[in-house]
Amino acid sequence: MCSGHTEWSPESRSEAESGVMDRRDFLKISTAGVAGMTLLGALGSASTLAQTRPRAQSKPPLLAEFKEAAKEYGVPVELLMAMGWVNTRWQMLSPEANEYEKGDLHGWGSYGLMALVQNPFSDTLGEASRLTGIAEDELKISRAANIRAGAALLASSLGAQRPSWLGGFFGAVAGRGRAPGKNYQAVAGIGGGKLYAEQVFEALGRGVPEEKLKSGERLSLEAWSLTDRIGAP
Repeated sequence: MCSGHTEWSPESRSEAESGVMDRRDFLKISTAGVAGMTLLGALGSASTLAQTRPRAQSKPPLLAEFKEAAKEYGVPVELLMAMGWVNTRWQMLSPEANEYEKGDLHGWGSYGLMALVQNPFSDTLGEASRLTGIAEDELKISRAANIRAGAALLASSLGAQRPSWLGGFFGAVAGRGRAPGKNYQAVAGIGGGKLYAEQVFEALGRGVPEEKLKSGERLSLEAWSLTDRIGAP
């Protein structure tokens, strides 16, 4: 049975004591050193790459996008959220989901969370593009841009009027001759008519419990009365 200790000859002992290293030991240490340097170099490169690689920017939460759009165009954020809920349950649908197709009852040409419409009968998508300066294709795919477009249309429908209470926005949402500003007419969204406006204000009146969206975000809507004043605590 071999012992774990190696017997040294007097010659090898004297070499060890004098600090002399034989060739085999030198090669072992040299090889280990090169491997260590290679590993350190790889770690250093990885660290450098990690520091220089741009971080993915986090997507703004949906509530923040609603708030920013409402602030930019001077409209109630609660109303925008209620419209978005009635339109798509706060989901940003793909452009293909409701593309206009003649004869298709579901293909009415409604795009995104704020239901921007483009078909032979109405073009709130094109109008929103003109109001915001954002290309139509971008409005179809960008959630934040789509919400901004909805806010811009609502502000345009209000005209110079800015009601101090929520019920004063009913005509602007409905359009079709009821708006104090520009009157839109569409199958959904701004200009969707009296029934659409009633659905929006019904959702606003009862509120919406917290929902988990496909994006993983959670959002809820507090209940508001039509007589509530804008900006009231």
